Amino acid sequence: MAQQGGLLFDGAMGSLLYERGVFLTSCFEHVSVTQPALVRRIHEEYLQAGARVLTTNTFGANRLKLEKHGLGDEFAAINRASVRLAREVAGGRAYVAGSVGPTGLPLSALAGVLGERAEAVLAEHIDALAEAGVDALCLETFEVLQELELAIRLAKERTTLPVVASMVFRADVRSAAGLTPEQVGRRLVAAGADVIGANCGGGPDLLFRVAAPMVGLGAPVLAMANAGRPETVEGRTIYVANPEYFGVFARRLLKAGVKVIGGCCGTGPDHIRRMANAARMMAADEGAPRPRIEGASSPPTAPSLADEIPLAERSTLGERLAAGDFVSSVELNPPVGFDLTKRVASAIALRDFGVTTVNIADGPRASLLMSNVAMAVKVAAGSGLSPLVHVCCRDRNFLGLQAHLLGMHVLGLRNLVVITGDPPKMGPYPHATAVYDVDSVGLLNVITGFNQGVDPSGREMPERTAFVCATGAEPAALDYERELRRLEMKRDAGAHVVMTQPVYDPYKVERFLDDAEALGLPVMLGLCPLASYRNALFLHDNVPGMAVPDYILRRMEQADARNAGQAEGIAIAREALEAVRHRVQGAYIMPPFGRHKVAIEVLTGFM
Repeated sequence: MAQQGGLLFDGAMGSLLYERGVFLTSCFEHVSVTQPALVRRIHEEYLQAGARVLTTNTFGANRLKLEKHGLGDEFAAINRASVRLAREVAGGRAYVAGSVGPTGLPLSALAGVLGERAEAVLAEHIDALAEAGVDALCLETFEVLQELELAIRLAKERTTLPVVASMVFRADVRSAAGLTPEQVGRRLVAAGADVIGANCGGGPDLLFRVAAPMVGLGAPVLAMANAGRPETVEGRTIYVANPEYFGVFARRLLKAGVKVIGGCCGTGPDHIRRMANAARMMAADEGAPRPRIEGASSPPTAPSLADEIPLAERSTLGERLAAGDFVSSVELNPPVGFDLTKRVASAIALRDFGVTTVNIADGPRASLLMSNVAMAVKVAAGSGLSPLVHVCCRDRNFLGLQAHLLGMHVLGLRNLVVITGDPPKMGPYPHATAVYDVDSVGLLNVITGFNQGVDPSGREMPERTAFVCATGAEPAALDYERELRRLEMKRDAGAHVVMTQPVYDPYKVERFLDDAEALGLPVMLGLCPLASYRNALFLHDNVPGMAVPDYILRRMEQADARNAGQAEGIAIAREALEAVRHRVQGAYIMPPFGRHKVAIEVLTGFM
């Protein structure tokens, strides 16, 4: 369940129970029997925060630990109750992982007379969780590697469940026995673990230094940090890493190749919510089970494509895409101020030249600009064009996005570019809150439902929408295989056309077109004509995925020397389009500094 990456576990159970009034000396696992509503509520909060794996409240529910509280006879009841609570809350919307903690015996005891007792205790705990119906076993917070290897062996011998195996590491990035993360990781893989990693022991910085070296050892890697190092404040133990930091931590982990993330001691729903937002932003939340509609015994049957308004009847862009015609779009973004006179004049000039549409971004680079919907309405009224309007998942919650879409439809805007959106930290307002309730794939699914007359809750709508959906792709993405997987998901979610990011390396363009051909989606080649050598250097150094080859940089430098930089940039863009004109259905021009005449020069002769 973790192979694709971005699978999000929940956070702490024990520290939340403590915060909500359960005495520190109590048996936290017994709370599943004595206060089930409290445990249920914590599970619900994690699910609402975005967790896609709920961990049972059974970490210390082995017989040895329960006997210390005089609860040995309630072993079976505690484990059954804990699994039942998590399973009822998950309701098909999340996995349930059975938490198995260590016996608490030292290594010397494991090798002595008590060894058989420890083995029997672990086996009994694993059996109880498997019989209660968990989806996976989470062997967590083990400090003795030999005990964790024993638990993995028992789980593999006695069940067919996936096994997550997680060690605790010290501040020096070593296990209690002095082993490195690589050494531990290899032994866990050899023992048969399906997911390897680390939890507890320290905050995000330590867990990143522990988890990253385990990537590539033969199994997906998990990292679940504490909310910083514990500190005692007025007699209470608290953890000081805030939720926002956990969002940053999640992005770092996912970029490093860690597949499974979550929180440990001191973390709560707010930490998990920030991690879920990060996973959505990176379009990585692909390993979760498909959600079920609350209250429904099974997902509603989606209407067939025959129930949709035909693509050719939705807009001029839809008509030309359906006919297989060459289409073109030129980017015209909102001004910093309020005056749209120049934008409307540019749209009229592009219309008269024969451009199919103009596209208008939604807060690109997390910058503050006029609403692109307001500009689109003005441009449509002044030019007769039907603009392509970007819809970004960053700034509106799930309800707000739906209202935004329906409002656009009422205003006559039919063409959408569905994007996840740049995080606020990229722009001048880094403290703005990013929402990311859904990513571009999730939003495409919503729009496809609208086009079929069904809202996300499965209820029939009074009318169908008639949106044409474009989606983005980055042919030069660092994780190219992931980009292709994402594009396939976007196609399946209802995208009608792909608009690529600009690429200056012809090999990467051809590679992308070869690989995307099987998806059956028309492609509009993204072109950003270089304005000067300085502009080329800026794109090369500062914009991910837009590396400019050395020979292009030399051409631009030489052209600048004869005051012909813009003309050379146009020539390079035309050459790129000419090379693949027979393989694409259109061009998407991003003229430098909004110069629409540059776009016209690039497109002359291709339409």
